[in-house]
Amino acid sequence: MNTKEQLKSLSIRKTMNTVEINKSIMELNYKKEQLKNEMDLIQEQIYFLANLRESQRPTEDDEERIYKLEGKALFDDMFGGTK
Repeated sequence: MNTKEQLKSLSIRKTMNTVEINKSIMELNYKKEQLKNEMDLIQEQIYFLANLRESQRPTEDDEERIYKLEGKALFDDMFGGTK
């Protein structure tokens, strides 16, 4: 539903009285708060996933160990080391 349809569903008219205007404002504020809460939850999920990604990245020590293991495997493959 696009914005115009949403506004029409709130029955906004040029001839609204004060009570109807206040009701529509309250409905819009409620909808805005719901969307803000949803956006906050999505942002929390993004932060969680970004932190998870960072925690899974190899550290310099890990990279050095991997390099040494790969280098040893390459050396063994090239010169007939034990497998």
